[in-house]
Amino acid sequence: MHIYSLSFLLVFLPLTAAVYYAVAPRYRVFTLFIASLYFYGSISPVGLAIMAASVGTDYLLARPLFLWGKGDRRARGLLLFGAGKSILLFVVLSSLSQLRGTAMPIGVVVYAFTSLGYLVDLYNGEADLVVSPYEYGLFCCFFGKLYVGPILSYNDFSRQLRDFRPSLTRIGTGVVFLLHGLAKKVILADSLSVLTGQLRDIPYQDKTVLSVWMLIICSIFQIYYTLSGFSDMARGIGGIFGLELPENFHYPLQAESVTDFFSRFNISANRFVRKYVYGALGAEDNGPVATTLNIMLITMLMGLWYGIRLNYLIWGASLGVFIVVETIWGEQVIDRLPVLARRVYTLTVIIVSFAWYSSLSLSQGIFYLQTMFGARSFELLRGLGGNTSYAMLWSDGSVYLLLSNWLLLVVCVLASTSLVHRNAQRLQHRFPWLMEGVSLVCNVLLFGAVLAFLAG
Repeated sequence: MHIYSLSFLLVFLPLTAAVYYAVAPRYRVFTLFIASLYFYGSISPVGLAIMAASVGTDYLLARPLFLWGKGDRRARGLLLFGAGKSILLFVVLSSLSQLRGTAMPIGVVVYAFTSLGYLVDLYNGEADLVVSPYEYGLFCCFFGKLYVGPILSYNDFSRQLRDFRPSLTRIGTGVVFLLHGLAKKVILADSLSVLTGQLRDIPYQDKTVLSVWMLIICSIFQIYYTLSGFSDMARGIGGIFGLELPENFHYPLQAESVTDFFSRFNISANRFVRKYVYGALGAEDNGPVATTLNIMLITMLMGLWYGIRLNYLIWGASLGVFIVVETIWGEQVIDRLPVLARRVYTLTVIIVSFAWYSSLSLSQGIFYLQTMFGARSFELLRGLGGNTSYAMLWSDGSVYLLLSNWLLLVVCVLASTSLVHRNAQRLQHRFPWLMEGVSLVCNVLLFGAVLAFLAG
């Protein structure tokens, strides 16, 4: 039972919401906590045991860490133990999933690093001790945000529990967020998954410049709509239960610099790394050399956030090079360019960098990059030394895939920008009653489409 399944949408979520609002307010945290455990257990009982062990350990570490306080040698030892445990858990599970060719258990990054962030804040005196195990468990493991976050600080989460103000408006907004996130995942991302699979299945000797560019661009859209779809669903589910979760993706593909892209793509993860790693290293206060090393470390860590793979590490490092240039010399060069030129530059860098993210091996990434720019080598792929040739610009097969999926690609391009949202807001301001009706009809039709895709 995933959050994009019919059983979740039509049974689990309505029943959980009904019980949640029927019980007394003091039991609502417990209700959501039990629902989160049941939800995770329905996906993976083993994963539930791992999650309970990890989060439970951090909960037990919190009290002595709080009592001993910052600067105490014992407290530092506990904090290092908690950090090492969370990092090791992520590394081991990510590595095992690659070795076995299976998907990594959902939520590991979210609950492990949410809990780790709390321990760091507690050690630094920036958070209060959580007494209730149910509240701590819900903070780390709320089922709505287990997939990709967003990652919240305990202060932001607990503030909402103390000042709980559910309303029909918030619930309605939550339903709309959930619906839009579902549409991104089951209509766009899943359709793109089929298209990228067809592009990957083209034999290496038949891959063309067009087919590889299509493959990388479709992979970007697939990754973006999967991650942002899950994030919108998290915001929607949170809204249904009166919780306000922050935006995690803010139109990253219309960024005006690579630095801007990083700040828009997985916002909560970026903030986590910046606060707990970049800030601890001194950020940009130690000169250009230290700034360069810090930025490269952070971008490589952000690459590894999505899995322990060399390709992800190279993806993060390749973007880090441009962020270093923008950070040190950006005002002199990049900031003087017209907006359109900045966006074209940024989008080009993103697409080329995702040749690493989208490939399954180092040699495949090199082959994709070579083919994208007209040359291709089979030396690394098949051991044929010196077998380098020029790639064809296109083939009948790649043109057919482009023409048969043009509508999907157009929708993906439009939905990745703020164009539709911005114009809808303008019309809402001028014709509020008309746009309310149009929005209702569109959302009903979208819900029907989502159900059709799920049932199909």
